[in-house]
Amino acid sequence: MDILNAGSGGEPGGEIGDIHGLMEALNHWSAVDSDVNHLLLISFTTLGMPGEQEGVQQALEEAFLTFVHARGGAVYKLSALDTAILIKLADFNRMETMMDLKVDLMRVIQHNLPEHFSKIDQARLIRPIDLATRLDTAKRFLEAYGDRRKETTADADTGERPLNMQDIQKLRDVLRKLGPREFGKRYIRSQTAAMIKPGQPAVPAMTEYYVGIDLLKQNVLRGVDFRGTGNVFNQLTLTFDQALLYCIGAVTPERAKTSLNMNVETVFTNAFEHYLRDGGDAGLKGVIVEFRQDNMFQHFSQFQTACELIANKGGSVAIDNVQTETLGVVNLHRLKVKMAKIMWHGDAVDDLMQAKDDIRAMQEGGTVMVLAHVDDEQAVKIGQSLGITLFQGYHVDKLLAGGAAGKGGA
Repeated sequence: MDILNAGSGGEPGGEIGDIHGLMEALNHWSAVDSDVNHLLLISFTTLGMPGEQEGVQQALEEAFLTFVHARGGAVYKLSALDTAILIKLADFNRMETMMDLKVDLMRVIQHNLPEHFSKIDQARLIRPIDLATRLDTAKRFLEAYGDRRKETTADADTGERPLNMQDIQKLRDVLRKLGPREFGKRYIRSQTAAMIKPGQPAVPAMTEYYVGIDLLKQNVLRGVDFRGTGNVFNQLTLTFDQALLYCIGAVTPERAKTSLNMNVETVFTNAFEHYLRDGGDAGLKGVIVEFRQDNMFQHFSQFQTACELIANKGGSVAIDNVQTETLGVVNLHRLKVKMAKIMWHGDAVDDLMQAKDDIRAMQEGGTVMVLAHVDDEQAVKIGQSLGITLFQGYHVDKLLAGGAAGKGGA
């Protein structure tokens, strides 16, 4: 069966299909009969692009259709900001094809919405899924996406509005009213990184704590759109950091193997000073403070001072959200960074292999590498081949929940 003609739309170079048509196409897919072998998921969800920008939507759709017309394939619209493409890729043209599509899309944004160009997360813009090995993953993603879209549509019917300073004050008022124990119970989330050695079960290594934005959007900040709100959103994240520091003692009394994800600016606030004081003589011993890579570059001078302070108090610094294509650009060891969290994504294999010498050099310099956003066993095996034994993500959560049954690759 020619799955490009299955379902609603999605014909080669023709009409754009929908999520139902894509699900039907995947249900009929087979490696023997199909003339496509990859699903490309393209997402502008984090861009903050106004959904009502019809000109932009039309330009993107034209870019998608032109792309599949030239290479063969079919386009499916998942939402105003998310699109999927079924296409045939081979080893010799995969990187070139992905790059061409990425450049086409970035050109559309630069031309139509230049103020949003810098917000494009290139590492997550396109996620390829090899249907020959990960068909079930593609189906599960679409099923979960369909459920999330229903929830989002229900919320959108109430009318979302942009985040403002009053929302931040509302969050502070709720924090004050609930107190650290109850606020922490409701809105502080955690995720454990595990050590996974080949053939051995996953062993918990450290636990990261952070404020659950999705939980707040369901309650305190319901109907508020965070996207494209610039400095106001930055102020919100600083408030999240203060809430985390205020509540962490009630969430977990043990500081050892605790990881706190925050902004560089937060290190210089009264909230962080109070957290230091609460530690007594132990200071930050056993505590890992995580800074996002983009936040580190944005406030680099302050970051260097923050590293000195944290090290002097016995703590360790980790860089979160390290993009695979930037590996080796910065000497993390010289910056007194003890840990780097590399973001796994569907197209990370090639970047990781190209950067294996840089990874080895950082490891030899004392920087511990963690592979994060791990969503399948392939990520674990690739990481282990590079000498990485610490992993974090939903797949790791499943391994830890499964106990001894969850073992690393062979």
